[in-house]
Amino acid sequence: MTLKKLLLAAAFAGSASLAFAADPVVLVPTTPGMFSGEFTQLADGLFIDTFSFLPEAFAGRVSVVLSSLSGPVSFFTASLNGQDFSFFPGPTPMDFAFQAFVTADMPLTLTVFGAVLDADGNPGGMGAYHGAITAAVPEPQTWVLLMAGLAGIGLNARRRSQAVAG
Repeated sequence: MTLKKLLLAAAFAGSASLAFAADPVVLVPTTPGMFSGEFTQLADGLFIDTFSFLPEAFAGRVSVVLSSLSGPVSFFTASLNGQDFSFFPGPTPMDFAFQAFVTADMPLTLTVFGAVLDADGNPGGMGAYHGAITAAVPEPQTWVLLMAGLAGIGLNARRRSQAVAG
């Protein structure tokens, strides 16, 4: 997609359809420390969709993949808890994938901005897209090991500074 079409899409963003997922997407445990969930969303012309996820409080690494299901859906940007990710699609539809690290226990909120394009490459028409999200929560043992490592580094630095001073 050319820069001209991206600017055109941004100009029409004020008239984009806003959709909010009625129910939060539930992330289910898949392996220890891993949660995942999927969703499907209908899209019409330019769209801005916002999704929320359960469990509500989350901190860890999150991977998101968005794929066109029907109609030529193009993704422009997505944000996860306010962290923006841009996507510049090529001439053929592609998956939009990104990773983010959520650092505080807070609700996950994903906002997707894109368009369903007509035969001329202009926003218009109906389509659908699929999203998959995977969240990795550090296990308590990981935090304990991290704290022990930091304490060891601190003790080593203290010993060196005492040796230099003495």
